[in-house]
Amino acid sequence: RKHDTAARGGGGGGRIVAKTEVKEFSSTMTYTVLTIAGTGDSVTFPVMVATTVWDIKEQLAESTGVEASELKFFTKQGPYHREQKDSEEIGRKVTVRGIKSFTRQRMEYPHPICVIGAGHIGLRQAMIFLKHKETNFVIFDRKPKVGGQSWWDQANTTSKLQTELGVYHLNFDETLEPPTKDYPWPSRDELLEHFEEKSREYGLFPYIRLSTDVKEMKVGGGKNELATYEVTLQGVEKLDEPEESFMTSALLLYPGNLSVARREDYKGEDTFGGIIAYGMFNELDYNTIQGKNVAIVGHGAFAVENVRTCLEYSAGQMYLVCRRKNLSCPRFVSWLANQSYTPVSAVLFLNAMQPMYDLVGFDQWSYYAVQANAARSHCTIMQKARFGIGDVYFLAISWGKLEVIEDKLGVKRLSEGALHCGNGRRLQVDAVLKLLGFVGNFDNDRLMKVKEMFGFWVNEDFKRYLVAEPISVMASNFGGTSFSPGAIVWAEHAMHFLHYPSDYYKKIIEVSGTLIPRHKTNGEDVPAYVVDARHGTQTMTIIGGVIPWLIERGGIEVGIKNSRMHLLHPIDRFIDYCKEDWDYYCDKLRKEGMSGPEFPYTHEIAHKYYSMYEAEHEAAVRKQMGGAR
Repeated sequence: RKHDTAARGGGGGGRIVAKTEVKEFSSTMTYTVLTIAGTGDSVTFPVMVATTVWDIKEQLAESTGVEASELKFFTKQGPYHREQKDSEEIGRKVTVRGIKSFTRQRMEYPHPICVIGAGHIGLRQAMIFLKHKETNFVIFDRKPKVGGQSWWDQANTTSKLQTELGVYHLNFDETLEPPTKDYPWPSRDELLEHFEEKSREYGLFPYIRLSTDVKEMKVGGGKNELATYEVTLQGVEKLDEPEESFMTSALLLYPGNLSVARREDYKGEDTFGGIIAYGMFNELDYNTIQGKNVAIVGHGAFAVENVRTCLEYSAGQMYLVCRRKNLSCPRFVSWLANQSYTPVSAVLFLNAMQPMYDLVGFDQWSYYAVQANAARSHCTIMQKARFGIGDVYFLAISWGKLEVIEDKLGVKRLSEGALHCGNGRRLQVDAVLKLLGFVGNFDNDRLMKVKEMFGFWVNEDFKRYLVAEPISVMASNFGGTSFSPGAIVWAEHAMHFLHYPSDYYKKIIEVSGTLIPRHKTNGEDVPAYVVDARHGTQTMTIIGGVIPWLIERGGIEVGIKNSRMHLLHPIDRFIDYCKEDWDYYCDKLRKEGMSGPEFPYTHEIAHKYYSMYEAEHEAAVRKQMGGAR
């Protein structure tokens, strides 16, 4: 149809204007058949009648990784083929030149991909590789068994999972069946058994070399995707064996949690006369603390876990001495975050802690980590240490078994049978357990030749990937407290860019390079690879938002998290397990002549907070839908 542009006020949306003629786009659906020249492979695209050649080139470029400008489209006119211009309407039958397949071709490497670490992420990486038919890789680990140093070295035999099994297992994938057990907090030994069992079930062991240390790495020849690396291997069980040289096309290092215990000696340790130990690495036989008064120094996750362990072994009076209190997270609040589809606001996260904090007389809103407005309607939590998750910490305080002593001056000294706080208080104790946290291992920076971390890549090299769980808490929303949801994301990110390097250069370096956080060592006690929560969250958010496949995976994995939590830990059953565990320790304390409160979360209280979360979730979905429109 022709229109007088002066009478119509000029051209507008949905129309192409050429001088005084306006042509309206048709909304009629039709199809175009694209056939690759030389192979005969065809694909049918649904299109609008006015869809241009360039529109289809862009779609094809996105799915195949080929530059749109490198594609050429031809249509047949009589006995001849004519190349279509980008601005033309796409033909109904088109021959395509510039690609060999409609399936995106991934990068093939001459040498295996080297994965260092057979812990949770390393095993997840192997599973992701095999799921996507990638078999050109080898995993190396110093240990004689799989499971990683966090569980083999740092944890005690009495340690338990602090988060929930529903979000901490190797079955965490939509193609795999969930665990059959529903007890939320398996022990260290049960988790190590799980790693071993699933590694066999999923066929990982042919790709794993245990008792093998990766000692050195040299960057070899080639640049970018053609770069190679030479690593030096050394057997751990027989150190007299000769070293081995191993060529690899990429290195993925998963060193586990922070691995070096922060150590501190106190004046007077030689005169103390009691037990002095670090409450990790199985350094202490906890049977020796039965009936003894114990001072636990520190207030991180391991310190909170040691409260439970000391209570398990019937310690006497317990003191937790710290420079400042970190927020500890009740089990129900951890459950609330881990089951979430859209994240739980920090406001609801803190409010849901109220029943437990009321028991001990602490105001969680007043902690140093909480930054909130006066109305407590908005807040951010910024804490140097991760949350210690558990209920026994609160139980021990409320029953008078544990006293938390907050002293900015910390421990001043020890004397015979006593710990002296900086504020002058003297604690009569028989044992001092140091839980001062962990620091990173500079050997990881040295091995990977780290000058600067770019996201989780070393020196902007997409073939050197280094992930240790980011430290600290920095958030105004909480999507979880556990590890498996992060592990699968890290593994998929590593694999995608190894398979499709052009995405790294075009969408990460060129498009997002100024947004990806960077981190260098402070030269003292923080290696470059040890990044904080903000660095980790920002990196994963940006990368997960620019690659269509990773965007899709993100939605799927949130669904896995939500469904696994509700399948394995439905809210009422979870509360019952929490109460059962609480009652077990209450019975122990009653036998010592003590008394205290019952478990503070009833089914009704739990459902109240869950309903608050559902309201938040619905509001977030409405907001997203409104933004989409």
